[in-house]
Amino acid sequence: MEAGLSQRVDELVGNGWEPVTTTETTASLVGRRPFAWWVFLIVLFLFPVFGGLLYLIFWFSTSKATVFLHVENDQVVVAGDEWLIKLQEAQREAYVERQRMIKEQGFLKVMWPQLVTSLALIALWIYLLKTYF
Repeated sequence: MEAGLSQRVDELVGNGWEPVTTTETTASLVGRRPFAWWVFLIVLFLFPVFGGLLYLIFWFSTSKATVFLHVENDQVVVAGDEWLIKLQEAQREAYVERQRMIKEQGFLKVMWPQLVTSLALIALWIYLLKTYF
């Protein structure tokens, strides 16, 4: 396998992709699209138990993503679900930046907005459950 293709496949494997086939100049990898937690929670709220189960079945059956890599003029060309790779790389950079900020400033100073939002959503969820059930 060519060096550039091998390096790109290693990067994608590090992001959770699984190689299916590889040759000297091509590779195909599979992964899953992100899980839509908000849709899952809404479906679970509207249709308790069975709605969540049906959404999980739907997600497992439709979330498969495939990426094809090949070497063209000594460059690795990506085809397929390239948007998912870009999304993962953007999130990875944000994750590294957040980790750096936590190390410099401390956990609570950086993460307090997410903690307050999570607690507010949990309180709203409990309020809705008590009100309607």
